[in-house]
Amino acid sequence: MVGCGTETGAQADSEAFADLVASIIQEAEAGGAGDTQLAILRQAQSDGWLSIEVDRAVNREAVECINDAGSYAFYQETTMESGLVLPGFSSLADTPEQEAIADACTIEVQFWVSGLYQMQPTSMQLNETYLDQQIPLVRSCLERNGYTVVPDATTHELLRQAVDVRSETNSGVDCLTEARIESF
Repeated sequence: MVGCGTETGAQADSEAFADLVASIIQEAEAGGAGDTQLAILRQAQSDGWLSIEVDRAVNREAVECINDAGSYAFYQETTMESGLVLPGFSSLADTPEQEAIADACTIEVQFWVSGLYQMQPTSMQLNETYLDQQIPLVRSCLERNGYTVVPDATTHELLRQAVDVRSETNSGVDCLTEARIESF
């Protein structure tokens, strides 16, 4: 029944995202984020999402900051198994000074925005969908290697079991790698 005080999934996601962003903004303010990064976070809270273009921009800005400060960094993107594209950068950190430069630039312009991009519902859903698609491979691998799998185990329960098996066997049975799951 519509209008009886129940939330739709989209409303709940929107509220959860707003709460997540509020928490990240508090951390960013306390942690030394620059005004531009804070403005981006507030805009994402208002918009209800954060675009990849914004994450790309803050990562490029971090690279520029590091290079302008006398160290060296370059922009790069990686694509997770799920298809989620992660903007990022690599920096030279051979000395404590270079590491300090990279850390300062990261904190000022990029850290919390990139974290929010990865934690927003659309990014998380893309990863969850991928894990759900790969779980039959994990189940098959565990069973083939003699492990009992609970028939109605959730995706994350099976993933935890696969992590435990990998640890117990010193990577001798690595169902996560076999299923092309690098992280979850």
